[in-house]
Formats: sequence, C-alpha cells, structure tokens
Amino acid sequence: MTDDTLGVPSLNAYEVTELAVDDPKWMIELLSNPRFSRVPPQSYQALLEGFSPVQVQAGQTVLQQGDVGDYFYLIRRGHAHVTRQAPGGQQIKLADLGPGQTFGEEALLSGEPRNATVSFREAGEVMRLSAKEFQQLLKTPMVQGVTLDMLPSLMAQGAQLIDVRPAEVFRSGNIKGALNLPLFLLRMRMEELDRQAPCVVYCDDGRHSGVAAFLMAQRGFNVRVLLGGLEIFSKMNRPEDKK
Repeated sequence: MTDDTLGVPSLNAYEVTELAVDDPKWMIELLSNPRFSRVPPQSYQALLEGFSPVQVQAGQTVLQQGDVGDYFYLIRRGHAHVTRQAPGGQQIKLADLGPGQTFGEEALLSGEPRNATVSFREAGEVMRLSAKEFQQLLKTPMVQGVTLDMLPSLMAQGAQLIDVRPAEVFRSGNIKGALNLPLFLLRMRMEELDRQAPCVVYCDDGRHSGVAAFLMAQRGFNVRVLLGGLEIFSKMNRPEDKK
C-alpha cells in the first residue's frame, strides 16, 4: 500500500510527516525505492539519519578492488561503471549503475575485500551508510534464512534452489535440483529467474549466498538463504550422521 500523494509506502507505525529529516525530497526518494521494501517502518528514521551525502567528480573512483569494505552506497545523482581486474590484468566491465541503484554491499556481507572497482562517468552524488549501520538496519531485514529441514517443503511448493558458487566448484558437488548461477553473474542474469517462485540460495558456508539474497531481495524476489550452506547439508547427509 502506498500514499497516493507522496508515492511512498504507507507507514504503519509512523506518518511521513512525523519523520524528522532536513531533506524531504531525499526521504521520499529513499522510502519509495523498492530496494528497501523490507525495511521495517520503525527503522525508517534511523536509516534516513544514517545515510550521509558525498559529492563525486567525473572520473572519480569511489570503490577500489581489493580494499576493505567500509560503506554501503546509494547513487542519488550520476552514473557509474563497475569493473573487475582479471588475474591477467584485463579490466572486465560488469555493470552500469544509475540513480536509485546501490553498490558496496558484497564486501560488507561476505567480510572479504572489495571484488570490483566503481568509478563515476560524470559528476554526481552518493549517499553512504557505514558498515555498522548497514549490518543493523539493512542486513537483518533483507537477508532472511531457512533451515535444512524446511527445504523439502519449499521445494515441493516450487521453490528455486540456486547455488551461487563458481561453476567448477558446483560440478564437484551440489544439492540435487539446484541451478548454478555464480555470484559474479547474478546481477546480469537475475532477470532470467522466475519472480513468481520463492528462491533459496546457498554457497559453501552462507557468506556469498547472503550477498546473493541481499541483491535479489532488492530486486523484489522472495528469497531466503540456506542457513549453514552446503557445509550443513553435507554434514547432515554423511552416513555416520544417519545412524
């Protein structure tokens, strides 16, 4: 349900006019962004206050591959491109980003260094959220899990099981019926998935599947993470564990 006047989600616990912000336009932009549809109303004020504006120049690099993750970013103005340096030194273009789109979540969710570089093609503005506030305000509502014993029922209901590990790792062992969609390809191939069916994503230990779930939840998918990943599945299916 939305407020027809403002075009933003109706707030069960708060009225829009009760949220104290210096920039009402920014408030409307954020609350009407479907990427944050899972954020509970009671967190809106903290989320609005947590984001801080940063001006960027044409050609400026905001994220550098290999750096430690410190912030999550939302583009308010301008366009950027995402590239990754291959082992041989070749620069591979991964995506183009524009207003309303986000970046920087992968390192914050996985705990690993930045795996890509984000540079702006033109002057613009980004809103950034610290790693601590990202974990508190966005990770919990956006990344929800299911346990292994819930998996058969979900599969019977038509859930898509998605393995986000690299293809060579997938071939070495996987859960029967899973679709292999490596994390680095997810942004480009996500629209191939059935939006009407629930999705369960997994990796070895849950770190990369958490990234996948966050990205998919932002796009409106009904997605959950298999808690414990393939490690818990393998453990529960060892012969000695079935005695």
